[in-house]
Amino acid sequence: MRGTLQRWRSKAKHDDLRHHPLSMQEKRRLREGMQIKNPGRTSWGSFGRRVNLRPARDKGLQILTACKLWERTLIEISGRFGSGICSYFSFLRSLILLNFASLIFNCGFLVIPTLSFTETGVNHSTSVDGPCENSLSTHKTSPEGTLFDIFTGEGVLKNSLLFYGHYTNRTADGSLFNIRLVYVLLPLIYLLACGVCLLRWTVQGITKRRVRTRDYTTRISAKVFSGWDFCAREEEMSTLKQQSLSNDIKSHLAEELWILDMEGQTLCTRVRVIVARVLINFMILALLGGAFYSIHLATGISQDYQEKEVAPALGLIIQYLVPIVITLVLLILPPIFMLLVKFEGHSPSAEITLTLIRCVFLRLGTLAIFFFSLAQNILCLGSSESSCEACGYNTNFQCWETSVGQEFYKLSVFHFLNVLVDFLLLQMPRRILVTRLKWRVVLWLGKEKFQLPQNVLDTVYGQTLMWGGLFYAPLLPLLNIVFLFITFYIKKFSLYRLCDPSHKFFRESTSRILFYFVLFLGLLTTFLPLIYMVTSVRPSRSCGLFTDHSTAWEVVHNSTMSILPPMAITTLSHLSSDLLPKSLLIILSITLTSYVSRVRQHEEIIEDLKVHLAHQIQDKEFLVRKLREEDILGQQELDNHAEDHRGLN
Repeated sequence: MRGTLQRWRSKAKHDDLRHHPLSMQEKRRLREGMQIKNPGRTSWGSFGRRVNLRPARDKGLQILTACKLWERTLIEISGRFGSGICSYFSFLRSLILLNFASLIFNCGFLVIPTLSFTETGVNHSTSVDGPCENSLSTHKTSPEGTLFDIFTGEGVLKNSLLFYGHYTNRTADGSLFNIRLVYVLLPLIYLLACGVCLLRWTVQGITKRRVRTRDYTTRISAKVFSGWDFCAREEEMSTLKQQSLSNDIKSHLAEELWILDMEGQTLCTRVRVIVARVLINFMILALLGGAFYSIHLATGISQDYQEKEVAPALGLIIQYLVPIVITLVLLILPPIFMLLVKFEGHSPSAEITLTLIRCVFLRLGTLAIFFFSLAQNILCLGSSESSCEACGYNTNFQCWETSVGQEFYKLSVFHFLNVLVDFLLLQMPRRILVTRLKWRVVLWLGKEKFQLPQNVLDTVYGQTLMWGGLFYAPLLPLLNIVFLFITFYIKKFSLYRLCDPSHKFFRESTSRILFYFVLFLGLLTTFLPLIYMVTSVRPSRSCGLFTDHSTAWEVVHNSTMSILPPMAITTLSHLSSDLLPKSLLIILSITLTSYVSRVRQHEEIIEDLKVHLAHQIQDKEFLVRKLREEDILGQQELDNHAEDHRGLN
């Protein structure tokens, strides 16, 4: 034993001491001896030990965490109402950061250069005579002045930095900055980067959930035995942590209870459930069709009557006709979806997921119908009107990009006003009636529940409006930041004072996957029409940066052709041919097939490991049971020997 210890000591002098089974005293003595023999080699190490930077680094991380927006508020919400509700407020914070990044880029590359070129710049864009002449100088002013202009985007706001029409082709002398190229590429690159990030986060969450089947799960036991945070020593933090664990366990138990109920269903009950689901889905499709048709009619009426002379109040209602109809549709149909889903016999998590999917389809469908109707009226898409032949778009909308930006501006403003009205005129009076009056109707109505799906979809809808209007209104992210910031405190006050927590608890992992996926669908809904507008639609000839181009994308093509060498141009021409999409399709198909096969192989390996682990647990239980039986038999033999010994005595 002593020789073995001596060999370990001699070997430890040349290797890392952490890899040898020596006591702390032995390691400390050997390290001190090595420092005496080789003082030069360990000077930096001894300095690092004397000046320990880990506490300073940990303190810095704590300061950065404390400086995060609403960090303590999010911790408190998670403790009181569960991680699912907290993930919604974290979602609001992440959207503020996304909008802030877009605002920084737009201000740095568009607003500041435009302001500087306005002061010193030359080469103003020239207007075009004829039916496509400039109409910005005669822009319409609201009858009630600036107050109505804030809600409609007319008047001073129409020709401000907020909308597309203010950005003209001004260049400074000797400057290489191409504001046209930046205006086209900046929103496209930003939306593409947001889409890649959202898709990556969604796929990561789905991948983690695929391997968590119900055959082998320890979610509840993990929460019970290892879910406590021993750093929470204060009474308040301990109470919040207890509430958080209680909410998580309740959500898991609700899922397990539904699974047990489904396993005991008869064949007749299952057939009845399937028939009910089919009928309810047909009913929902009919409601969606009626909603989409009403939005299409409202868009046509609003665009037809905007250029006519009407009364001031009627004109404001006509301009807000589309937001009003969309708001009514989104106000009436989601509660109907929530009511109908209860009769379909789904699990608690499936109910929230299915309701969320239907509401997502409703909201994104309303925006898609709005885009199509707007394109029909402004760009004459799918129609052959004579007013579109001269300019390539409806001559009633001389600066049609600004008109589209105004529509998104009005939708965003009305969406925020809807949140305020719901808070001030519905939630607060309902809370006062419930607390002050004891009538049966009021008590039956009760306080409003904090509906997580509805709040998520409201937020995603507002963010989708910002993304859709980003090209036509570059400063729309600033407006959305203000709306999101105020919405956070409105929802927090509603959660704490006006609403009761929902009886259904949602896990944070499931909620985040749904949030990111819904937001990705909203981004896709706005990104594809923007690609079509940039690459295929004739820009306005009376305003903007692209008056002398057939499409906005032509600027990118011309700039690329003027910078790249001939060989690169030839390569790009080959890449833009039909050969590239076919090759990419084949490569992507092969790659997708390989990834699918790898995923299936990994799933089989994981299932085998689960079965092996379950068998090991069964073997351990068998051994423990045998050992217990042997102990019982041994104890019985000892008792028998003792009785025999007493009988002999």
